[in-house]
Amino acid sequence: MGVEGRVPVGIWSELGPGARWANEGVSRVVGFLIEGAAAGRKYTFHILVPHGMGETVREDLRQLSAVEDRDWVVWEPPAPAHGEALSELADFANRNVPVEAWIVTFPHFSGSLHLTKPKATLYPDALPYDFPLGWNEENAWGPDGSWPKWRRTATNVMAESAAVITFSRHVAERHAGPLCDVPLKKVRVIPLAPPDLAPLLPFVTNRQQTAESRSRAADILRKHATEQSLDYLRGFPFEEVNFVAAATQDRPTKNLGLTAEAVRRVVRERRGNLKLFMTAHLHVGATWTKLPEIVRRGQFHHDLMSLPDLPRDVHAALFHCATVVVHSSFFEGIIGSLPFYEAASVGTPSLLARGPHIDELLETEPTIEPFVYDPYDIDRLADLIVDVASNRETYVKAQAEVFGRLVQRSWSEVATEYAQAALSGVVARSAC
Repeated sequence: MGVEGRVPVGIWSELGPGARWANEGVSRVVGFLIEGAAAGRKYTFHILVPHGMGETVREDLRQLSAVEDRDWVVWEPPAPAHGEALSELADFANRNVPVEAWIVTFPHFSGSLHLTKPKATLYPDALPYDFPLGWNEENAWGPDGSWPKWRRTATNVMAESAAVITFSRHVAERHAGPLCDVPLKKVRVIPLAPPDLAPLLPFVTNRQQTAESRSRAADILRKHATEQSLDYLRGFPFEEVNFVAAATQDRPTKNLGLTAEAVRRVVRERRGNLKLFMTAHLHVGATWTKLPEIVRRGQFHHDLMSLPDLPRDVHAALFHCATVVVHSSFFEGIIGSLPFYEAASVGTPSLLARGPHIDELLETEPTIEPFVYDPYDIDRLADLIVDVASNRETYVKAQAEVFGRLVQRSWSEVATEYAQAALSGVVARSAC
């Protein structure tokens, strides 16, 4: 299944039925790459997934500005592998998927060792080695624990790869070499382009929030609430209420407890009129995250609401309706943060916690400094939220200028650089 004039490149995934795909970081990057391929018309990405996962992936990718069987193709075996025999998945790929090289989406995907075509491996980060606590796993750090095992497998996979792709220099220098012995000459630092959510909301003009556009985005949110039987939100006036949006999963590095506590203080101590919408699941009773206890202790249930697993257009509508998007993460594997870019693309300002990902962005965009806060400083974040609510247009204008500069880098360029990293193995093999 090839497209004339385009180079076929594979994308290898071992995520099986029941695994999260939509709205996950790397899966979203795959979607952006596909849209880049659609714009550039040089490559077709062939996504290989285990049996039972194909329709989940197709359903997500069909929301893209890309055409199935031209810009992307999903492949899955007709029957599940025996046990965890990932070699069977590779055998299916070697026999059936007509690609010249592969991009492996995580370095611990050991089935990729059985691929016969050259490959480049994506190394998003190795966060547990910087943040070892709170991953909700027993014996994770023993000799046979999950993270030492992850490191051994990732080291082997990347040793067999023609190239290793990171999103940022700080991951290349902090994680790839020191942890997994990846030679610097093998690493390709390929920064992402800013995601642009505006095409998902055709009623948004010039990336500006208006009363009309906010109302139409609110309709999308209410429709989703009705379809998901979220009774409290069926008729919620999203377009009339000031609210903070926080789009990430609740993980040890994401620091959602700080965002929640800052909003709680604005509402309860400063008498601010504000809500908080998160796309994270609320893990009631969990002790590895502060978020559920802040909700329970403060009886914060109807000031903080969880809207997980949003389709792409609903996610865009949430960002467009928001007063401000807050991202309190300690560490991201990319330069900057996806919520910052996405919010700016639909006319909404953001506030960002300082970390190596922000420090790397500050090297080229020092103008974002006023929007950055210490990830431990709750009151500073609360002050900034109040200031944005009072001076929103000032923040929108300043961040629009930043976005205008950053968006000069296109996803077509990124898709080309990913494909070339994978195809470098073909060139190297031909030279031998």
